[in-house]
Amino acid sequence: MNRLDRFIAWLAPRYGLKRRLARLSMGLVEASAGRYRGAEQSRLREDWLSAVLGGTTPPVWELDTLRARSRDLNRNDPVASGATETLVQNIAGQGLRPQARLRAEALGLSEEEAQKLRRRLEAVFEAWTAQADAGGRYDFQEIQFLALRKIIEDGEIIAVPVFLRDSWRLLGRAVELIESDRLVTPPGKDNIIQGVELGPERREPVRYWLRRAAAVRRDYELERQEYIGLPARDARGRPMVLHVFPARRPGQVRGIPYFAPVLSYFKDLADYLEAEVVAARVAACLAVFITKTDPHLEAVAQTSTTETGTGRRVQDIQPGMVSYLNLGEDIKVVDPKRGGETFNSFVEGLLRIIGVSLGLPYELLVKDFSKTNYSSARAALLEGRRLFLQWRSWFARKFCQPLWELVLEEAWLRGLIPVKDFYENRAEYCRAQWIGGSWGWVDPVKEVEASKRAIDYGLSTLAEEAAGQGRDWEEVLEQRKWEQERIAELGLRIPTIGAPKAEIMEEE
Repeated sequence: MNRLDRFIAWLAPRYGLKRRLARLSMGLVEASAGRYRGAEQSRLREDWLSAVLGGTTPPVWELDTLRARSRDLNRNDPVASGATETLVQNIAGQGLRPQARLRAEALGLSEEEAQKLRRRLEAVFEAWTAQADAGGRYDFQEIQFLALRKIIEDGEIIAVPVFLRDSWRLLGRAVELIESDRLVTPPGKDNIIQGVELGPERREPVRYWLRRAAAVRRDYELERQEYIGLPARDARGRPMVLHVFPARRPGQVRGIPYFAPVLSYFKDLADYLEAEVVAARVAACLAVFITKTDPHLEAVAQTSTTETGTGRRVQDIQPGMVSYLNLGEDIKVVDPKRGGETFNSFVEGLLRIIGVSLGLPYELLVKDFSKTNYSSARAALLEGRRLFLQWRSWFARKFCQPLWELVLEEAWLRGLIPVKDFYENRAEYCRAQWIGGSWGWVDPVKEVEASKRAIDYGLSTLAEEAAGQGRDWEEVLEQRKWEQERIAELGLRIPTIGAPKAEIMEEE
């Protein structure tokens, strides 16, 4: 926009918008002769006007509206809240937990020493999880659920790794979750985009500006708003603020609610269902109105009001109601037309459209497998698992792994980890695989047999198959070893699982 356009837009915003759209339409005239039909400017597409926005993040008012509507749906809409719960429960499962993956050869250790060190790292982190919350309310699993729910609902979560000096804590490191509404630009700051201060060259986040929680005086008047700027990293590169959100454009600085593309569809579906319920309630009202005709009282009828014989106005209809009308009064029946046979197909089609945008198959979105067979159900579950695994891997890298590294660093500084070269080989010591909850089986016999064959043919490993069921493969082997030793100690003879029938009969 030139100076004249900006001045007109400031003076008369509506007329300025018309000028801009007209200028945009004039600039797109040449596109009608281009190669892409999607860019044509014909009579059928003359109402499709869209400006090419250069910004990477929506404006403040738009993000606030999206967050407010997304929260309202999660509070009041059964389908939206159910979709959020489905995503959270399948992505986080029982809570992601780390499995140390440091390599013995990379650290110059024997395999036995490396195994002991792996167990020590996991034990220290497990002891920390109960004290992970700075407010003392949640453990680390609950923090994961809450953070993931806010990422879906608000599009982002802000986690601040604070350091506390409470005597009862094993480690001083803790996590404080902050609502995205508090990430704002203080008044008088021009080099900050919606609370995120960017570097001058690479445009990387260098500082986050948070509004302090409003304090209340004794006279119940709010104090002046205060703001605090937290550096994104300290001098050693440790993250001081975890601003986690799935980016959709390069250079994006704020997250967008996951339901943003289908907010209007959720609202339309809710309004349609409410209209159907109201129509059904109206249709269920059986009311009888009795009118009386008396030619000698026509004059009275002309001067009578719209009240019934009981003296009340006819303002509502109730099931089984019987009412007498005055002379000259009549009742007009309003027949609300309903969808009838098209209701189910319309709702199902709308839910499938919503599921496509969210990446959830229809069966998972509505928890309805009544119309599917084994193959269709398994295909739906596998499609959903691709989404869940992608989200699980992303959430573990962005949220869980940085906290794992901070906890291990403090544990080493406190002498809880018996190594001397932690900083020299920090990346190796902090290598981990994050395991979530199990998926379960549609047909256990077929899927266990498929897992066994995948391991036998070298297409998978015991670690991968155990992780798919939310288990640690080393714990599985240790438990099996203990069980076999106990069986031998008691003198029992139990056939080996998976042994051929001939071998079992020979043992018997």
